[in-house]
Order: sequence, then C-alpha cells, then structure tokens
Amino acid sequence: MSSTEVINKKENQTNYIVTRTSELLYLGFFGIMLFAKGIGLYDGQNTYKLFLVLAFLCIAVKMCLTEYSYKEWAVISILLILSIIVYQVSGEKGILICTVTVVAMKNVSLKRAFRVGLCVWSVAMAGRFLVSLIWIENVEIAVQTKNITGAVLRYFMGYPHPNVLHISYLVLAAFVIYCVKETYSLKHLLVLAAGNLFVFFYSYSYTGALIVMIYICLSYYVSKREISKIEYFIVELLFPFCILFSIIFPLILRGKAFELADKIFNNRINFARHFLTLENMSLVGNNLAEITTDVITMDNAFVFALVIYGIPVFLLICSGYLRTVSQYVKQRKNIELAMICCFLVAGITEPFLFNTSFKNLTLLFLGEQLFQVLRKKEPKQKEIAIFKNKDKCIALPVGWIKTPMNGLKGLWEEHKKAIWTVGMITALLFCIMAGVFYQPTTEVLEIAKENLLVFERIRVMITAFLFGFIAAAIVMCAGMKIVGSSKKHI
Repeated sequence: MSSTEVINKKENQTNYIVTRTSELLYLGFFGIMLFAKGIGLYDGQNTYKLFLVLAFLCIAVKMCLTEYSYKEWAVISILLILSIIVYQVSGEKGILICTVTVVAMKNVSLKRAFRVGLCVWSVAMAGRFLVSLIWIENVEIAVQTKNITGAVLRYFMGYPHPNVLHISYLVLAAFVIYCVKETYSLKHLLVLAAGNLFVFFYSYSYTGALIVMIYICLSYYVSKREISKIEYFIVELLFPFCILFSIIFPLILRGKAFELADKIFNNRINFARHFLTLENMSLVGNNLAEITTDVITMDNAFVFALVIYGIPVFLLICSGYLRTVSQYVKQRKNIELAMICCFLVAGITEPFLFNTSFKNLTLLFLGEQLFQVLRKKEPKQKEIAIFKNKDKCIALPVGWIKTPMNGLKGLWEEHKKAIWTVGMITALLFCIMAGVFYQPTTEVLEIAKENLLVFERIRVMITAFLFGFIAAAIVMCAGMKIVGSSKKHI
C-alpha cells in the first residue's frame, strides 16, 4: 500500500487529522507565540526572545516549503522588505510579527489555527493565573481610584498591566466563540460573562470588561438572527469611524468637546494629539522609545500604527481591513465580523492590535483575504517553492485526546444535574467561608481607603466560589469514573 493510500485511509478515520508539514509549522509558530504571551512574557526578556526565535524559525521553514506564484512571491517580498526597513527605524518588532502572521497564512486552515489557539491560550492563561493566585502575595499590584468604585486594588497576575490581563480574556472569549461558532448559545454567553466578571475583580479594567461584554452579546445576537442590510452597512462604516475618531477627532476637536472626549477616554485624546504632528508623519515610521515616556504613552492602536510604522504601512492596514470587512459582509460571516468590530473598537483605547502583544486574532482573516485577492484574477498560476516537493502530508493521531474527552462529555451528559447541584452547594459554602474568614494582608491594610477592603472581600469570595465549583466538579467526575469502572469489572 502506497503512502498516499495510507494517508487517505487514515483521513477517513476520526482518530487521525491529516495536514501538511507547512501548515503544521505555521500552527507551531502560532502556538509558540501564543504560549509566550499567554504566560505573560514580553519584549525585552531573554525567554521571550528565545520563543520569538523558535517561532520565526517555524515560519521561515514553512515559507520555504509552501508553493507561491510569482505574484505572491513579489507581494510577500515587498511586504517583508518594507517591514524590515520600518523595524530598523522604529525598533518595534511588532511590525515583523504582524507581517509574517499575515503573509505566511497560505494553505493554513483558519479553523485549525483557532482550535490550536484555544488549546494553547487556555492552558497558558489558566496556568499563569493559577500560579499568580497561589503566590498572590508576590503579584504586582497598583492602587487606582475609579470614578464609580473609588479606590481599588488592581492585580497584574503575571502580565505587564491589569489592562493586558483583561485583553487576554477578550482573546480567550474570541477563541471560544469562533470554535463553537454557529452553536454559540446562551449557556456559552453566561459562562463567558461570569468569567468576565471574575477577571474584572482582578483587573478593574472598565474598558476591557465593557468590550468583552459587548463582544459576547454581539456574537450571540448575530448568531441567532438574520442581519439586515442597514446593520451590514453600519459594520462597513466601523473601521472608517475608528480611523476618524483616532486620527481626525484629536486634531479637529476644540473647547468643551475636546475636554469631554478626553475625560471619557482617560486623556487618550490629548495623548493622540501630542503624537499626531507633521514631524511624526513619516514613510518609514519613528522610534517608539524616543517619542514616548512612562507618562506620555500611546494607547491607541491606530495612532500607534500611523506614527510608529509610517504612512505606507498604515495605508496597507487600512486597505486590508476595508477589503476583509467588505468580503465578509458579502459572505455573511457574522461571527468573524463581530470579532473584527470589537477588536477594532478595543484598539481605540488599547495598543494591542499592531504591537508585539500577539493578541490581534483578526490578522488571520487579513492573511486569508490576501491570498484570495492574489489568486482571484489568475487562479491557475504557476507556483514554485524554495524546497520543492518537500511539503508532505502528515497523519496525526488524535485518538489519545478524543477518547478521554468523549468519556468526560458522556459523563457530564449522564450526571449533569448531580454535578451542578453538588458543585453549586460546594461553591456557595466556599464563598461564605471565604467571606467570613477573610483577613486582609498587612500590605492591603496599609493602603486601605474608601471601599477598597469591601472589593477585596468580594474578589476573594468570587474566587472561592469559582474554585469551589471546579474542585467539586472534578471530584464528582473522578468518583463517577471510578464507580463506573468498578461496575464494568464486576
């Protein structure tokens, strides 16, 4: 039996996934970068640099194996050369990371990329959070006075900033929603909303919590009803509005209108005006370290792209999003559009879209659209690869994952009510006990003011409730599994 027949045979079995070496390498790049950011690493750390080198090695080999047409090679070369030039000027690796994420997307399944992303990000983020929770005394904290709650204690939980913590949860929600897609239901929404509230009591990021809530509700909305032409028209206007709000408004607003907008967005309008000067308009960008300080920061992703990466890169980003949104509207890809809309809106108050954060999942959509455009006019172009005929089919065994997962799913379906009941009772007991016996640390008592201690008690109670439910559910499932196995042997 030939190798092709073996692969075809395995492809028909549910215990195998058939892919190509090139796609596997891209997924390796994607997973490595996600894991590095999911555990809280950032640019400048030696460990992060190691992950970055490994990820770029995967991409380099992937692009050598993939067959591209002459037109595709030309476009990729131009984009990479432009990115390298901008990197040399700006000192910002984000341009390189964003570019390779897009230009290496050929022959990569979006569905597989998001599934791998969900697995990696869930493990990395959950692990990072759990480790931080165990050693909570060593976690970096910041006291901040909010307009609504007053003084609160914001926890970094291993990330560079509490806002990054909440944007990380937005990414997790995006992975979940895309993977469940049309089956996205009210129970998914409620679980994600509960997680959003839980993370909020650590991050106290109002913008982060709000954008997550809008996103999970909007995704539910578009998955359950027919979207009208007017709504699609509004979607197509969203990106131009983001540009208008980020780039034009800071320059034209005056007087009370400027003061109000600046107050609502926590001085971000004023900071944007500071950077949007003729001196900072360049073809190859500006050095980030030279024009920002610890006080004067660049929190708007669109301002960041224009000022740090330059006008040509900014225009390429604009054309990419306009094209992608237009095509997705025609194809009625509502879940993808909801993600794009919410990520773009989040980019107004956070810089994560185009820097080294590797949290802008919508770049995968831009990559898909780039190669659709390049193939559209000449679908049968001659294609060549640097390593000819080396992109082999690979059959990966997944039975070792599916078997236990199916077992757990069956166990849950059979004993769902019992697990919920015991889990909720245990969670409530843990919550009450945490509220009664909570004792703030000396450090917390020293900075206690306004309602800070009240919110700290609520944080501890919510944490106890969540982990109480999870612990009870695990114990119940393990017990039922043992009992079930014993009955089979009898």
